[in-house]
Amino acid sequence: MAVRIERIQNDIERINKFNATPEKGITRLTFSEQYQGAIGYVTDELKYIGAKISYCPGGNIKASLAGSDDNGPAVMMGSHLDTVMHGGRFDGVVGVVSALEAARIIVEEKIAHRRPIDIVVFAEEEGARFNWGLLGSSIWTGKLDLTRLSAIKDTDGVTYAEAMVRAGFEVSDASLLEPQKLRAMLEVHIEQGAVLEKRGYRIGLVEAIAGIQHLDITIIGRADHAGTTPMDDRSDALQAAARIITAVEEIAQKIGSNTVATIGRIACEPGQANVIPGRVKFSLDVRNPNKAILDSTVAAINQAVNDICGKRHLGFEIIPLDTAPPVSLSNEILDLMVEKTRERHVEPLRMISGAGHDSALLADVTETGMIFVPSKKGRSHCPQEFTRLEDIGLGCELLLSTVVALAASSG
Repeated sequence: MAVRIERIQNDIERINKFNATPEKGITRLTFSEQYQGAIGYVTDELKYIGAKISYCPGGNIKASLAGSDDNGPAVMMGSHLDTVMHGGRFDGVVGVVSALEAARIIVEEKIAHRRPIDIVVFAEEEGARFNWGLLGSSIWTGKLDLTRLSAIKDTDGVTYAEAMVRAGFEVSDASLLEPQKLRAMLEVHIEQGAVLEKRGYRIGLVEAIAGIQHLDITIIGRADHAGTTPMDDRSDALQAAARIITAVEEIAQKIGSNTVATIGRIACEPGQANVIPGRVKFSLDVRNPNKAILDSTVAAINQAVNDICGKRHLGFEIIPLDTAPPVSLSNEILDLMVEKTRERHVEPLRMISGAGHDSALLADVTETGMIFVPSKKGRSHCPQEFTRLEDIGLGCELLLSTVVALAASSG
C-alpha cells in the first residue's frame, strides 16, 4: 500500500493555485472563488475514483466509498482547505490530500473494507472570513444551531448563510454527525510547532488538544491633551493596558503546565500622537490541555485586569468570546497508530496539540485520532510554512494503514 509522493505533490500544487494573494502567501477564504476552485479540484478527483459526493450542513463536504456492509458506521478522514490571510501551503491541505491519496490507493488496489470510508472537507476551520473557528464542524456535529448562520457575518456584512448560497452550495445530505454513524475520525496535519523537528521525530501522535478561551478586553480611561495634562491627572488607558499585557505573560509563565497566553490584536483610541489614549481594546487567547488550569489562568488574568485598573481608577470590560474545551483523543486509535508507525520502523512521539482542530469537535462523537508531521522551524500561518514531502508521504501511509484496519474490523 505505497502512496505516490508525486501525486500528493501535484495535489498540493494544484490546490494552492487557487489563491487570492499570489506572491504574498496563500489566502483562500471559505466560499470565496478561490475556495470553490480548490473544492472543485478535490471533488473532481474523488468523483474520478467513484466516490459519492454529499454536501452537508454548514458547508462541509463528504465523499463516500461504499463498504461491503454499507449500513455500518463509517471511518472518516480529512481536514480543511480554508486558510488564514497570507497563510501557508500546507495547513489543512496536507490532511485533505492525504485522505484523497489514501482513498485512491484503496480503490486502485481494490482493498477490501467492510465499513464505508468517508473523505471530508470541513468548512471555515480557520475562522478567517467569519471570525469563528471550527465553524463548519461545530454545525455538522450539532454544537451550533443552523439558525445561527443568518447572524454570523463577515467584514462586508455577508452572512454565512448568504455566502453559502452565493457559492452555489446546496445541502444534499442534511443529517448531522452522530455516534451511530461513525466508527472513527482521523486527521493528518502539520504540527505548526517545532517539537517534532527539534526532537528528531517524523511522526507525532496527538493524545489531547488544548482548550482555548478567547476574550476581548477593553480598558476605559479619558482622552486628554498630551501637553497640558499633568502626569498625576491622567487616566491613560494604554498605560494600564501595557501593564496588563505584561501581567498576562508573567501569569502564563508562572502557571506553566503547557499554558500559553497571547495578545494578538490591539486598538488604541483616539490613536493620535498628541492625545492621551482614552480607550484600548485588545484580544486575549489562552490555551491549556487541562480545563481546570485553563480556567484558573483566565481567572488570574481577569483579577490582574481588575487590580491594575482599580489602582489607576479606570473602567474595564471583559467579554468572553468563543471557547473550545480541552479534548482527549482516543486511546484505542492512538495504540493502533503506534503499532502501525512502528511497523514502518519509525518511532512516534505522543504529544499535545496547542492548536485547535476540527477533530476536537468529533472526539465526543466517535473515536478520534490525529497524526502530526513536522513543520520546518515550527513556522505556520505564514508564507514560510513548510513540510517535507517525504514526511507528508509517511503521514499518509500511516493514515492509510490505520483507516484500512478500522474499516475492516467488526468492532
